[in-house]
Amino acid sequence: MKALVWENGERISLTERPYPVMQTQSDVVIKIRYSGICGTDLQVVKGNETITPDIIMGHEAVGEIVEKGKHVTEYELGDLVIIDPNQYCCDCENCKKGRTNFCTGWNGGLKIAGINVDGTFAEYFCCHKRYVYKVPDGMRMEAAVLIEPMACVLNNLRAADIKEHESVLVMGSGPMGALCQMIAKNNAGLVVATENSDYRIGECSKFSDYIYKSDALTTEKIREINQGHLFDVIIDTVGNQLEHALTLCEKGGRVIPMGMNKVYSCGIKPYQFISGGIRLIGASEYNQLFCDTIQAARRFPLLESIVTKKYPVTEYRSALREVLGYDPETGKREEITQMKVVLEFQ
Repeated sequence: MKALVWENGERISLTERPYPVMQTQSDVVIKIRYSGICGTDLQVVKGNETITPDIIMGHEAVGEIVEKGKHVTEYELGDLVIIDPNQYCCDCENCKKGRTNFCTGWNGGLKIAGINVDGTFAEYFCCHKRYVYKVPDGMRMEAAVLIEPMACVLNNLRAADIKEHESVLVMGSGPMGALCQMIAKNNAGLVVATENSDYRIGECSKFSDYIYKSDALTTEKIREINQGHLFDVIIDTVGNQLEHALTLCEKGGRVIPMGMNKVYSCGIKPYQFISGGIRLIGASEYNQLFCDTIQAARRFPLLESIVTKKYPVTEYRSALREVLGYDPETGKREEITQMKVVLEFQ
């Protein structure tokens, strides 16, 4: 089968891999239909995130069950399902406490498809039945493929505990930023976003009350649009904006770092948190949120509009260029021309 592999820990390569074999009678084999290119995948390409060399990448996917073990009675062949890539063990101490996002059952950590085990950038994917969820009748695949990133967003927004009178700043308007804006707008009194891509500013204008290029959102501008206040909640979906976020946070506010970037670090002053009552909240991976997310998705008819282009997997280089803003092979800069790109498997 065709698969996109992180070859030698250096580059993405389209190659042939064996058809996956079920390990237990509770497993299913899924024919992948769509698999989304995630910000984590892009950080791997940029060198800001590390994954296991030579594994199949990808972790956001929807597909069709084509094979199942005899203990799989909840699903039928042909069922369209959403895949949870976070394969918690159910047996470690954290799993038994209901904290499956902190699972330590696989070499001291969580088994994650596309990160440390084979993922969904392939024609077929095999996993235990507990990691699949049936696509509801009427939900289009463009929405279904966004359930995994939407679960990440819901997890972070729940941690932020946004109130209806509060103001929210979402730093970055890529797919995760767009999802944050869309969902926060349903709860908060004011939602503001930043973004430097003209294309994405246009795409996200329907999700936020205001959207600015990052250098245009000064403290004076914030106080002008927010009744003299800074922001109650700031979500950094970029992954390198924490230091700046703290300068824009109101006393008693919360800052949620969400974008993944292992090479970024910054200096912080504990006094700022003590004197200002500011909370820095790390929400980690989502924990058992797929059912809630699938239910919540019905409230957001614009969800599927975040997927702006689909590419056959053989055209993965073009897909990467459009969302990276440069050619990863030559380094040549290009304009970002898409919001969310998914790879299509026939």
